[in-house]
Amino acid sequence: MIIAPLISQKGGAGKTLISASLSVALAIRGYRVWLIDLDPNATLSKVMGIGNPTGVNGALTYIMGFTKSIKVHTATMENNTIANVKVIPPGTTSGINPDGALPSTPVLTSRLSSLINGISNYRVRPNFVLIDTPTLNPTLNPSLTASLINIANLLILVTTDEPGGSNWVGSLLEYALTITQGRRQEYVMIMNKLINIRGGFDLGARYMVRILRNPGVEAAWRVGSIPYLIKDPELNQFRKAIDELASILEKINAELTWVTRQ
Repeated sequence: MIIAPLISQKGGAGKTLISASLSVALAIRGYRVWLIDLDPNATLSKVMGIGNPTGVNGALTYIMGFTKSIKVHTATMENNTIANVKVIPPGTTSGINPDGALPSTPVLTSRLSSLINGISNYRVRPNFVLIDTPTLNPTLNPSLTASLINIANLLILVTTDEPGGSNWVGSLLEYALTITQGRRQEYVMIMNKLINIRGGFDLGARYMVRILRNPGVEAAWRVGSIPYLIKDPELNQFRKAIDELASILEKINAELTWVTRQ
């Protein structure tokens, strides 16, 4: 089972958009996907068809210790149920500050591990658990950042070529190495909102996916549609990039499954 938080230290990089699109791409390929929404804005949950995602017992309220159970939903998009995608909304309230009121790293790690264990013991074990996170920074929210790195076997780092969009990657990877202490962890870099895809990038990750800036993608996302599902030639590069990302996760999943069986 792949546990993959999508991480960025810059708001608006596209974590939620990519989480939604990737989950659909994997589900279409026949994989079982769970989405954990840790963003108090609950945008991912809303796009995946979850009504009132901030009013239920969810992932964020669980790891903060406000509830002892969570509510799991099946994704419904444009009146179509995608049975292979399960969603755990954040379950936030207006009084919760995910940056300033989080428990300590050991407590958060324990609760996140408990949440993942519960998912792994579900009647049908998923292949992938994707975690949509708020903006993460080891300085501003060290407990949540460390805890997510601790439980993950894959980090998906979402960057842009805007000012400050990717200069944090090196320090984040170094930080992850200090936490994992030699434990195998894969990294996938997504360069989002590129003006062009020419030229090389060396940001320290084994895999890299490039996504061009596209007004059609942004327009669809603003109205709550998942661009991956829209059949429009103008979105071909975006869909191909998400398919490339899905293929990378498929490969990593096969590799980790093989290693585990040895």
